[in-house]
Amino acid sequence: MQNRDRKLSCNFVKTFTMKGLNSLLRQMDLAQLFEARRNLYQFLLRMFHGPLDQKWLDAILEFGDVGGLGELGNGGADLQDFFKGNPCLKKEAREFSRLFIGPGTLPVPPWESFYRSCEQMLFDDVMYGVREHYHREGLQFVRENNEPDDHLAVELEFMLHLIVKGIQAKENEELFRNLEKQRGFLDVHLAQWIGAFGKRLAHSTDSKLYKGAALLAADFIASDLDFLNELVEGLSHAG
Repeated sequence: MQNRDRKLSCNFVKTFTMKGLNSLLRQMDLAQLFEARRNLYQFLLRMFHGPLDQKWLDAILEFGDVGGLGELGNGGADLQDFFKGNPCLKKEAREFSRLFIGPGTLPVPPWESFYRSCEQMLFDDVMYGVREHYHREGLQFVRENNEPDDHLAVELEFMLHLIVKGIQAKENEELFRNLEKQRGFLDVHLAQWIGAFGKRLAHSTDSKLYKGAALLAADFIASDLDFLNELVEGLSHAG
């Protein structure tokens, strides 16, 4: 990934959360916006897929706009403090396991159905709804029927998949259908629970890395849904 694209992701969130769509579009064309969204989802996926390793830390410090993170709300400020400090990756790896893997009761379960089912049950109707979105795209969770399909990292990866397909779209109609899929998945699933997840995580850890990533994810995904709503509506009227 090129230097420009990595910096663009931070600039995108800062601009997007503070200004309206028309102002934003004057600064970036749609291709830049889609690339920036891809980079943000890729960053968030890396935060919640597994413990941060030295390779990714070095890449973020070399190519990322760490100095701009402080302008992205409380989550960005926490991440800026983390990356500008002297991170202990072993400590963060232990914290990742405590929060999301176990053993023992997880302080912050990373599955959508935990936050949306009446009895905090996994493998319920919410999860099967997520699975349907995957299957309609010809995708299948590699641990289907063994682990819940609605893990945060898997949902972020699915959004990343849709965004990449949108970037590759050849025709306007193909792009429009893709954007509707992105909006639909955020509206029905990811945006419905990321706020509760972020709040729970923020109260369950002192890690600036994971607290910051959770708060940034909640802010960004809510803003991204607003962006997609405006964009899809605008394109439908233009068509």
